Amino acid sequence: MKTYILALSIMMAATPAFACTAEEVQSKAMEVSTKMRELAATNPEKAMEIGQKLATAQSQATTDLDGACKLYDGILEDLK
Repeated sequence: MKTYILALSIMMAATPAFACTAEEVQSKAMEVSTKMRELAATNPEKAMEIGQKLATAQSQATTDLDGACKLYDGILEDLK
C-alpha cells in the first residue's frame, strides 16, 4: 500500500511539470511581447531577427500547447 501511494504521489507531482496549460502559453506570449518591445527600443536589429524567428515558428502552426510553450521558452531565452 505504501508503494502504491508513493508511486501515485510521484506521478501526480511529475505531471504538471510536463503539461503546459493554455494559461501558461498566454502568459509566455505576453512576456515575449513585453520583452520584444523593450528590445526594440534598445536593439532594433536584434528585435527584428528574433521577430522573424518568431514569425517563422508561428507560421508552422504549433497546435499543441507543449510545442507552443517550447517555442516561447526558446524565444524568451533569445531575449535574455
